[in-house]
Amino acid sequence: MSDGPGTSDPPPDGDRPVLLLAPAHRPPDDEACIDLLAGEDPSAANVVSVTLEATPDDRLSVWRREVGDELPNRATVVDAGSGADPQSQAVASDEFPRMDVDVLPEHADLMDLCLSIASTLGEWRSSEGRTVLCFHSLSTALRRFEPERVIGFVNGLNALCERMGVRAHHHLDPDGHDEETIATLRPLYGTIVEHVPDGGWIVSADDRSDTEPSFRETSAPPGGAARTDPERPETVPMPYSFDSVVDLVSEPRRRTLLYVLRSCRCDEIHFDRLIDLVDERERSIPRRRSDRSRGDLEISLGHVHLPKLDDIGVVDYDDAAGVVRYHRNRGLESCVRYVETLELG
Repeated sequence: MSDGPGTSDPPPDGDRPVLLLAPAHRPPDDEACIDLLAGEDPSAANVVSVTLEATPDDRLSVWRREVGDELPNRATVVDAGSGADPQSQAVASDEFPRMDVDVLPEHADLMDLCLSIASTLGEWRSSEGRTVLCFHSLSTALRRFEPERVIGFVNGLNALCERMGVRAHHHLDPDGHDEETIATLRPLYGTIVEHVPDGGWIVSADDRSDTEPSFRETSAPPGGAARTDPERPETVPMPYSFDSVVDLVSEPRRRTLLYVLRSCRCDEIHFDRLIDLVDERERSIPRRRSDRSRGDLEISLGHVHLPKLDDIGVVDYDDAAGVVRYHRNRGLESCVRYVETLELG
């Protein structure tokens, strides 16, 4: 980042999330964004660019302007409301052959957004190079959604990125918010990168405390107002935190396991039968096909994914008896069904 008078510029703190405070769509904001994404070797970066307003072409042009023709190892743009026409998105993909554009439905919710991000990060978990994420922007999110929900989204997304070793930064235009809003968001981030007019950049670490903003521990799946009663939300509370749900669906094989459990007519199933069903389902999804053996599937389900679901109460896994008992929850199943629709159509 460009230095200015009185600027201190310590490096961001490990993989903890960064809050980028700078006027939107101005040179300092764009320069800092690409510095955080590209690092010293742009070609080694796996970039997830989340945009709520700018088009994929707009975000691509920022990279081109700051980096030139050197492209990242791989990239995905999650478009959650830019309104760009399909032709524009196709042009962006053609210019950037290693880029995918994930266009969310019109009026996408924060849950849609977080699940799309989690899906991409989960699929990239074993990718070479470093994975970085840009969220553009918090200012747009705060205009579109209630502040409490945005805080919950940020909390869950930051926790996921830290667990997966993803360096994330989120844009916030300080000119569009009062000091109280900015002060509420600061504790959610490990590093604050702030542009000061006539002063350049100030980068500071933010020590987290017990007063870190939080959100309710029960999360509701996508819904809205019930058709029969507008005063009653058409949602079902879940006994799992938002972080837990995002973590559950971030791993492709665990998502498939949840798809299978949700569609099973019985609540108790033998482990061997479950392996067959998950294997069959994975083979029906082109992007999931692999040369892994049934033994690999048995190990990952029995030693990783089922214990994970057992820990938070989604299933009871009796390893000795080889039996899985699934605890149905309408809220979780609504969320899983929604994720399945987003991923598979």
